[in-house]
Amino acid sequence: MADLRVLRIPHSTNVERIALAAAHKGLTVEWIDVDPDDRRAVRDVSGQDLVPVLLLDDGEALADSPRILEWIEERWPTPSLWPADPGDASLADVFCHRFNEVWKGPPNRIAAVLGPVGFDTDRLTDRQRRAVEEDAARMRTWLDRFEERLGEHEHLCGDAFGICDVTAYPFLRYGLRPPAADDVDPDGFHRVLHEHGRFDAASHPRLTAWVDRVAARPQA
Repeated sequence: MADLRVLRIPHSTNVERIALAAAHKGLTVEWIDVDPDDRRAVRDVSGQDLVPVLLLDDGEALADSPRILEWIEERWPTPSLWPADPGDASLADVFCHRFNEVWKGPPNRIAAVLGPVGFDTDRLTDRQRRAVEEDAARMRTWLDRFEERLGEHEHLCGDAFGICDVTAYPFLRYGLRPPAADDVDPDGFHRVLHEHGRFDAASHPRLTAWVDRVAARPQA
């Protein structure tokens, strides 16, 4: 029997967080695939439409990837995803909160604007176009902050792989490489991550090396 049972939509960025964390801890996962166009199975067990959803042994369900990651850490604390030093662990929490509540805002907003027009920017109003350009500029600026954060360490939490890497990698990796051919993304979010968060080894060598390091890690 698998350690975890999780409802997922394949290629979901938030689902990939769980896959990275589970592999880091040596856990097995029973993935239950959900049709992105029919999320009744998700809604029935969790009362909302987003994945991942962790199915618990008592019949309850836990949604939201940060909450699931915390639950996994509490149940299987070794090897830890959080730094051992309490101060460093708090800083990691701040990083993850900012990534989830601030960094993810611009690509989500861009995808919401471009999705309905099929990424045909000629169909945008002047106001929409300015909003997209401003959010794209924010994404490019923040790439420099990630590059700086990796200046002295190999990972976003420090020298060891951890929760900051799990939180950010599934999103930032698209800036280095476009979505794969089988990466089904009806909302165009992954395309936004690539086109507006693009970087390479010349512009961001540390960030590029970090993506390659995390990409080499196993996923459950």
